[in-house]
Amino acid sequence: MAGTETPAREQILAAAIDDAPACVFVANAKMRYVAVNRYACELLGYTEAELLEMHVPDVARYEHAPSEYAQMIDSAYRTGVSRIVCKDGEEVLLHYVAGPCSVLGETFYISIGHVEFEGSP
Repeated sequence: MAGTETPAREQILAAAIDDAPACVFVANAKMRYVAVNRYACELLGYTEAELLEMHVPDVARYEHAPSEYAQMIDSAYRTGVSRIVCKDGEEVLLHYVAGPCSVLGETFYISIGHVEFEGSP
């Protein structure tokens, strides 16, 4: 259309990530969530504000979660399956890929995953 501008790459990417049909979690080196997308909030039953007050082991509640996070930081890349716990106590399996990303000189760790629901292929 004449006279309209294409949205900036950053706007397109931000909207696509926030509305993606996959969970997106961004945490810092201390395992605290600093950003999450809408799908992650809806799946887990938490508000964004609630999740941003949490750490990875608050959601990935299993013995090896902290050591797996440390391995991801050390190796700069990790794929796997985590058992995550929703606010209502339901447990789901999250298949993920995770690794570092740099924003304004600070390193964060992004995890993108999909959930395996009972009976799904």
